[in-house]
Amino acid sequence: MNKIFFFFVLNFIQFFLCPIYSQINKAVYSVSINNKEDVDKTSPYNSYYKIAQENSNQFTFHLIFSKDSSDFFINDNLEIEYHSFRMVKAFSRYQGFIRKTKSKTFVEKEIDNQTYILEEKTEKNWILTTETKKIGSYNCYKATAEKTIKNKIIVPITAWYCPEIAYQFGPNGFGNLPGLIVELQIDNVIYGLKSINFDDKTIKFKEIDFEKIISQDKYDEIIKEKMKFILDE
Repeated sequence: MNKIFFFFVLNFIQFFLCPIYSQINKAVYSVSINNKEDVDKTSPYNSYYKIAQENSNQFTFHLIFSKDSSDFFINDNLEIEYHSFRMVKAFSRYQGFIRKTKSKTFVEKEIDNQTYILEEKTEKNWILTTETKKIGSYNCYKATAEKTIKNKIIVPITAWYCPEIAYQFGPNGFGNLPGLIVELQIDNVIYGLKSINFDDKTIKFKEIDFEKIISQDKYDEIIKEKMKFILDE
């Protein structure tokens, strides 16, 4: 009798939960770029920053995700002037196409029209809090972290995740929380969930050429060589 009950429960779980976790879902995020106090208002940098701020509301980013992995990328089908497009990409802290699993992160980088895939460690240094916030119809919890850029700049991270959406992913390569990230703030940049479609039959994950994967050290070496070549010309 116990064996029959066990197999009944097992089949029930497989029948109902497996389709949920094997399905591919799509979330769309907006981005907003807030003011920074340390921006020199007399420098050309400030004018570029203003362009990014004024045009950021035209941008959307897509997160394709399943139980085990996610793809994050910018929506290229935007009718926006090229210079403004570049400014928003630069100041929104967008890294490029990102494939994320629960243990690894792969970031697509382009140098001189040649594509490289940079492998990064998936960080899990979140501090979970009991603070909650209602974002749309979602009950979200706050988590905080810090990210060190180029071994010296510390950037504060705040994520609002929703345990009701039990996927450990989010925008711009962040995740590994007990629920989908609905809102993510990286310093002065905020990504916010606009819409979500579960089990979207029209989408699929991007095929990645894993032979192009390089380490951070190798990527830095390539950049260094490129800069040396430019300076020597």
